[in-house]
Amino acid sequence: MNLLAHFLLAEYSQTSYAGQVLGDMIKGRLDDRLPASIRLGITLHRRIDSVSDDHPAHRAMRARFSPPFRRYAGILVDIAFDASIVRAWPDYADQPLDAFAANAQRRVIQEWPDAASGDGGRMSGLAGVLSGYARDDGIQRALDSVAARLRRANPVAEALPLIRAESTAFDNALPELMEDLRAAVRVGSRFE
Repeated sequence: MNLLAHFLLAEYSQTSYAGQVLGDMIKGRLDDRLPASIRLGITLHRRIDSVSDDHPAHRAMRARFSPPFRRYAGILVDIAFDASIVRAWPDYADQPLDAFAANAQRRVIQEWPDAASGDGGRMSGLAGVLSGYARDDGIQRALDSVAARLRRANPVAEALPLIRAESTAFDNALPELMEDLRAAVRVGSRFE
């Protein structure tokens, strides 16, 4: 899943928001250099990725992408599910998306002060990225960002029409996936 789902599940499980961002940045074994709360958040992030990647709904949505997009289908599905979450927002959150996004940005910076400066300075625009999943230009921004970070030439930035075309299928698959993810990360669970 992409960031919006990660933050919703961090809220649900009462774990670190910063750990959700760092979960994509920090690889390998976790040690004591990070606070325990952030390590738990990173562990949650990894659990979410593992459960979602192995979930039948996620696999089925990946299979809907043909070459040359098939190679990047996992990324595209994660982004598309975040857009689907926005379309069903009242089912997953009690506050408006913009308020949730602003709170997520504040919490990441509060838990991880480096997020507001240096390499982490991009977190100052996090609320806009999360709210952006409500619009095509926001989804395109996410696709462009991923495409730019990949090491080789790729078609990721061209996937918006495919994601839009499959939006009903994503919306139909989302409830089962989110229910299973919430079960996997409930408060008090071990995330290994």
